[in-house]
Amino acid sequence: RVANLPGVRLRRTSSLFKTAPQYVTEQPAFLNAVAELELAPDRLRDLHGLLSELKAIEAEIGRVSGGPRRGPRVVDLDLLAVGEEPLTLTDCTYPLNLPHAQMHERDFVLVPLVELCPEWRHPLLEGRPTVRAMLERVLRSEGVPGQGPAGAHSQERPCQVIPAAGGLHGRAQGCYWERGAQTHIMGILNVTPDSFSDGGKHLQLEDAVASAQAMVNAGASVIDVGGETTKPGAAEVSVEQEIERVVPVIRALRERGMDVTISVDTRKAAVARAAVEAGADWINDVSGGEFDSAMLPLAAELMAPVVLMHMKGTPETMNSLVNYECVFGEVRDHLLARRKAAEEAGIPAWNIILDPGIGFAKKIDENLTLLRRCGELVVALQPSPLLVSASRKKFLGTILGETDAKQRTFGNAACTAAAVAAGADFVRAHDVREMCQTARVSDHIYRRPAQGLRPTSAL
Repeated sequence: RVANLPGVRLRRTSSLFKTAPQYVTEQPAFLNAVAELELAPDRLRDLHGLLSELKAIEAEIGRVSGGPRRGPRVVDLDLLAVGEEPLTLTDCTYPLNLPHAQMHERDFVLVPLVELCPEWRHPLLEGRPTVRAMLERVLRSEGVPGQGPAGAHSQERPCQVIPAAGGLHGRAQGCYWERGAQTHIMGILNVTPDSFSDGGKHLQLEDAVASAQAMVNAGASVIDVGGETTKPGAAEVSVEQEIERVVPVIRALRERGMDVTISVDTRKAAVARAAVEAGADWINDVSGGEFDSAMLPLAAELMAPVVLMHMKGTPETMNSLVNYECVFGEVRDHLLARRKAAEEAGIPAWNIILDPGIGFAKKIDENLTLLRRCGELVVALQPSPLLVSASRKKFLGTILGETDAKQRTFGNAACTAAAVAAGADFVRAHDVREMCQTARVSDHIYRRPAQGLRPTSAL
């Protein structure tokens, strides 16, 4: 709503963070983010008018005036700063002092802000400290009596979260995962006659629903429903046919009460819209939003999390485009460019997930390089979550000497373990039960105990 105000353009956002309640601690955790806005000249001359509009948006969403200061509220929109100049506005309904008077003592402001402008300097504090320096000071003072602002922070640091079912505006509002708590498995549900390893298996609606339920029972966090095969050499499927394949399945999953994140695997905006309207939560676009120019604006409109993958050309042409000087650098730079394009289209950072595209326009050496350097990719693409999809791919068959894609389970497990060790957030898989077990054990080996892993009886 803020980005739709006249004279306001959303440039980018931070990730989304879960923050323990502060000051007034007897209340639920908060979700916090920072947005960078570009204001038209008339907006800069009327900041109190902008603040009044923000207060109106709060009221529309459901914030009720009154109650304890800093107590529970549905939403809280604040202006933090305008450039690096101090401003004071008193002759207005809402007196305004910028930069925000308490921003330097609040980790729930500084943690997201450091993603956007770590070198921004506070004009009123001694030494004009940067955001990075202010955050370091707050973190150093945590838990030390007499140091730091009282009540402004807690022992629990802000935790980045990833929107799960419905993101912030969908079927299950406020449903999210804490990033780093576990590696999530995305189960593959192809409702196509010609997919490379499971084509024709799920053409009947009841078969598709039963397979989805089995994947959920085995531990899948996401079900990825696809109606167009993207194997090398595959021809494009019409929008109408793709919708006919995926929408009945997605609708049936919701009608049966399946409480799981549903992703639609499509390159086409019309298919994505129909799928989301039927109950899908995410959009998984193997073209990274390049095949259909309407895809990124649609994801922004729907507030749908979107997976953007690296691929050269199309499934029909990609095998002729395997030519890299440095596959790691090219994939990294391409994904960063697609993320920027998504942000420019209005998609918030917390709704962007990146995928290096294992097996898409890549030979065995390129695939192994990306898996070998997956940890570097995780770092280079921060703060975006990373999805790895190597399941049953041809390069595994080459290594194993196995022509039957369904018999590559242990090869899939090796890739899953490598992805977990590298810090990937999601692994896309056909063999869901086996990969959930692999990821669960790998999480306990490679992720720190402090990240909240717990034994489970589900596997």
